[in-house]
Amino acid sequence: MRAFEWPIEDIVPAHPDLYLEHCAVMAVALMSRQSASPCEFLVECEGFSPAGLEGENTFLLQVAWNEQTAITAERVWLTEQPNPIIERAAVALAALTFAHLIRDGQLRVTQQGERADYWLPRLRCALEISGTEQSRELSRRHREKTAQMLGNPRRWNGYVFVSCFDAERRLIRWSYHTQEG
Repeated sequence: MRAFEWPIEDIVPAHPDLYLEHCAVMAVALMSRQSASPCEFLVECEGFSPAGLEGENTFLLQVAWNEQTAITAERVWLTEQPNPIIERAAVALAALTFAHLIRDGQLRVTQQGERADYWLPRLRCALEISGTEQSRELSRRHREKTAQMLGNPRRWNGYVFVSCFDAERRLIRWSYHTQEG
């Protein structure tokens, strides 16, 4: 199985039009409660195989961070409630993975109610992102987010990226879905 180790800070230059520094810090706040740098996730891909995986559908994602990000992350739990931290951490992992494995995967935020979090305009795809700390919620959350993304008003195909930050089982379910008909 392939393994990739990338610094979470890569999301900032990879997506220069977006303000993702806070997402990187929230990801480190969450991951550092469970692991030293790097924090490892098993990524399961469904419906596609990312570039560089030679047809494989699983890989290990090792997310590293620098000392300055770790220092800033120490204050996050005093500033934010858990749910926004988990959701922004999931956005950070998705941004990191897309930056390294999806060519032309530049993200553009959607409008509220468009049933996806981001558009990938060069790919004509939608992207829905979610996070949880409970591995037992992963399958249900993935099904719900898939249905949501497929209801996007542009009727674009798209990706669903659900990160599980369970201390016992860190897992990402990343899937690609096409519109029927």
